[in-house]
Amino acid sequence: MASKPPVYGSSARTEEFTVDLVGEGIQTGPCPYSAGVVVSVDANHTLRVEVEAANELNWELDARIVDGSLEIVRAFNDGDGVPDDVIPNWVERVAGVVGERLEGDR
Repeated sequence: MASKPPVYGSSARTEEFTVDLVGEGIQTGPCPYSAGVVVSVDANHTLRVEVEAANELNWELDARIVDGSLEIVRAFNDGDGVPDDVIPNWVERVAGVVGERLEGDR
């Protein structure tokens, strides 16, 4: 995954990492085996999680950390907002892993 500039301008903090889907027990079908994640936080504590995986649609999540878990506030697919019940389980599970990693970095 190529490094991207912060989503919300120069005051944002951006972190990139890979989630091993197999290692985390997250099933998406026959593949992909990993997902690239870019997490950006701006000065207003707005959290944007971008999830990319081979042969899957790319997802952008606006989220917040609540009681140690990542809570998805809004989800976007190709720039279009989608309802909560359309978000695939694997994306929600990746978001959970992201929340755990972010909490571990505190």
